[in-house]
Amino acid sequence: MIPIAIGFLWLLFRTTQTHKRQQSTLSSEYFKGLNYLLNDEQGKALDIFVKLVESNWDTIDTHFALGKIYRKNGEMDKAIKIHQGLIARPSLPEQYRSKILLELGYDYLGAGWFDRAEGLFKEVLIQDKKSKEARHNLILIYQQEKDWYKAIEIAVDLFADNPAVTGPMIAHYYCELADIAKTKGDITQLENNANKALKYDAACVRATILLADQAKASGDYKKAIKLYESIEKQDAESIILVIDSMLECYASLSSENKLYEYLLDLQKRHENLFLQTVIVSVLEKSQGKQAAIDYLSDKIKHQPSLAGIQKLVSYKEEEIGADKIFSDLDKAISVMQKDSVEYRCQKCGFSSNTHYWLCPSCNHWGRVKPSVIEHEH
Repeated sequence: MIPIAIGFLWLLFRTTQTHKRQQSTLSSEYFKGLNYLLNDEQGKALDIFVKLVESNWDTIDTHFALGKIYRKNGEMDKAIKIHQGLIARPSLPEQYRSKILLELGYDYLGAGWFDRAEGLFKEVLIQDKKSKEARHNLILIYQQEKDWYKAIEIAVDLFADNPAVTGPMIAHYYCELADIAKTKGDITQLENNANKALKYDAACVRATILLADQAKASGDYKKAIKLYESIEKQDAESIILVIDSMLECYASLSSENKLYEYLLDLQKRHENLFLQTVIVSVLEKSQGKQAAIDYLSDKIKHQPSLAGIQKLVSYKEEEIGADKIFSDLDKAISVMQKDSVEYRCQKCGFSSNTHYWLCPSCNHWGRVKPSVIEHEH
């Protein structure tokens, strides 16, 4: 309760400075309400604040701020009571109605009452069709409920104003629909939705992967390879996500040598992509184990990596048979790699060893990217 009282003292100071003519009356009433807050008598405090706003609607910002303090502290019932009290006043000026509805909507969101919040945000749009705040909150609700069609409908209205932000969101909504179609075995819908995603965001890696995976599943390996390789232009780091699928496609075409050449060129174009163990695996299949050992021995001199060293140790162990020193070294490297993080959100820093299209921490789409310097294979 003390933090709320401190916050409210600041609000009191701001209010009395703004309304100097009424300073004496306002200060007296506010201090009385503050005293009730300190004594945890919420009902009496709210009665005073509501009466104050009834006589002077210029003090409404104080009520909004108090509601936000309650909401921030997780006391949704108290925030709701404040805003419900305001919206129920017969003398409520029309200019404040949308703002109060928005605040009440936030209260319901915080309480997990999505249906009530949805109704309020829709009501805001009836009064203010251009309210971006209401639209964004409706999108969050539909996203939470996985109602992708409704999310797309609302988001499309915002696309023209900010395509760089809204485009990727819409693209992922279409990818969600494509994933649903994939589960149902509806290839036509899968491809239609993935292509719609690319129309809203040409750099949507997820849509390209969906199309490439489908081509691979149908046996069209050349088309799949072309699509997988196109990811380099969309987001080079994300090509790590499809390396294993590319290996399968090239292997099905008995073209490991071409894959080896492609990976070498890819490494030259993007030095931040460490593909040592992937290249070694391909090289071993196409040119033999000794070629792989020679490549890796030379590579780790210039770009040392734990995964590369561990792979070289395993080759050496195979060559001379079981050896305790090599076995211990292999275990030590495994322990060192145990705490490594494979994926990191470039927006909020959330880290995980599982890839997510929607960051669980900041709820931004497509911002969780591979963060390891070496892809394990």
